[in-house]
Amino acid sequence: MAEKLNVLLITGIVTDEHTPLMNPMIRYMLESTGRFRVKITEEFTGCTAETLAKYDAVFINYDGKYDVEAPFIGWGKTAEEALYEYVENGGGCVLFHTAIMNPTGRVHDDKYVKLVGYDFNLMGAAGAAEGVRKNPKLEYVIHTHRDAHEIVAVNQENWMTVQEDVFCNAKQVDPDITVLASVTDHVEDYDLSTMQRHVALAYEGVDMNTLPGMNGEVPVVWVHNFGKGRVFVCAICHGPDTLQRPNMTSMLCRGTEWAASGEITIPYPDIQYERRKNAWPFYNDITWAQMGEIRRW
Repeated sequence: MAEKLNVLLITGIVTDEHTPLMNPMIRYMLESTGRFRVKITEEFTGCTAETLAKYDAVFINYDGKYDVEAPFIGWGKTAEEALYEYVENGGGCVLFHTAIMNPTGRVHDDKYVKLVGYDFNLMGAAGAAEGVRKNPKLEYVIHTHRDAHEIVAVNQENWMTVQEDVFCNAKQVDPDITVLASVTDHVEDYDLSTMQRHVALAYEGVDMNTLPGMNGEVPVVWVHNFGKGRVFVCAICHGPDTLQRPNMTSMLCRGTEWAASGEITIPYPDIQYERRKNAWPFYNDITWAQMGEIRRW
């Protein structure tokens, strides 16, 4: 068994439509592989280079807003500069779901946008009808680019999410991004009669066919470099239902391992024969029946 990789899961403030179960589930998932040792911090403010030097990678599940209408609450200059220096000098970084949304508390932070690789902070005057927008569907077919990177070489070519978010038409700021998975942004998805009402309000009176990038492929998982550091970005995985899909479990574990070490040794979850009775995250030897008798989060 290879030496365990140390991961710091940075969280604390995530918009309130996201369940707080995600952080302990992510830690349990990563540690179940036997490859990681995970610490969780809910207060990254004041973090220094000395703190981050103990870790092979940071895993960021933080968007800095208590709800979608609230102002950003950032980490502050000390922690932000420590993070950028850490990754630039070779530290691994995983950006998870709404962490792509620039949670530094400023309207535009060039360094954080470069860390993400795409700019998701481009809302137009008409809200979701311009700039970055949310596709109004809730379930999506994920198209895996299996030949693009070893991280996803073991995944199914197409698989479904559950109760998901997909953000479209972000501006690519790093030309050297490798896309590992994408979603088709179909114009048929923008049917006002089937949208959630709070989403439909942003599209009333809009000609959906004129929206930029419509009917194109939207990157939802990608990798790139930030200085010497490896960055794995997973813009999907809104909640536990998608997290527990074997394709997502595999991709997150393998992507985190790659970011932390440059290697990929974690296999796709083995759920064949008797192991089909094993409970998520499938890397352990606990059956569903045994899982029902204990509480893991």
